[in-house]
Amino acid sequence: MKLLNSLYSIQSKDVTDSLVRYDIHMDASHFIYQAHFPGEPITPGVCIIQIAKELLEDHLGRELKIQIVKNVKFQNVISPLETPDITYAFEKISVNDSDKAYKVQALIYSDNISMAKLSFTCREQ
Repeated sequence: MKLLNSLYSIQSKDVTDSLVRYDIHMDASHFIYQAHFPGEPITPGVCIIQIAKELLEDHLGRELKIQIVKNVKFQNVISPLETPDITYAFEKISVNDSDKAYKVQALIYSDNISMAKLSFTCREQ
């Protein structure tokens, strides 16, 4: 299930030589938050990872499938009520041309507070 334009929307994208950064806005009215958790919504970890994959797809212009999630560190709760504006910064994107594998390191933060760190590998579908 795609979460773009339902659970979150892209507010801006910035690309430099060493960084790809997306500023996104979380939609507190999304049905996921009705179950996770009523009255005190938090973004499920699987959604945090899915958003990273979708943003990478947007940046690369390719459909991807996550192959390996190497490391995930959830450091703070992402609540659409308390921290609706989140930044995903892809600090490293490397590609292996022979098998079309993209290795990624991402930092997720809000107002300079680290929310999560991710390392994963995707392949083109």
